[in-house]
Amino acid sequence: MKAIQKSVLALALGLICLTAPAMAISEKYRSQSENLLAQAAAALAADQIQQADDLVNLALTANPANAAAFILKGQIHAANGDTAEALRIVTVGLAIEPANLPAIALQIELAAEIERFEQADEALATYEKICLDDCGQVEPLRRLIDDNRAADAKVEVKSQKE
Repeated sequence: MKAIQKSVLALALGLICLTAPAMAISEKYRSQSENLLAQAAAALAADQIQQADDLVNLALTANPANAAAFILKGQIHAANGDTAEALRIVTVGLAIEPANLPAIALQIELAAEIERFEQADEALATYEKICLDDCGQVEPLRRLIDDNRAADAKVEVKSQKE
């Protein structure tokens, strides 16, 4: 019995020793990802969309769990007019970091724009649950959904008349 306990202890110590260098490497890549993300955000702000996309792809390569990189990549797709892909990518970022209020607001805007009203409504409900002191955006977001829904209804009625 003691031999088994000793071998389990040795195995546990060995695993700890193996994971310590891996943790140091992952912190290096996490830091590199954040630096690349900052460069990508600056490129997007300077309207250098392709450079921003390239940099955010590198940031995601360095750290595939970087929620902010997914959200910025969604913004890049939105800037390129690919709203459906922007929404998909932002939703991935929110799966990693579900309480990111600016990303939820972006998700609502994108979903409403492409008439995915159920997704927009669900995201708004999530926003309302977690906004705490920063709930000033709820009503403008609700109006955005309602305005897009009304515009969609008008288009639908017009197409039915034709």
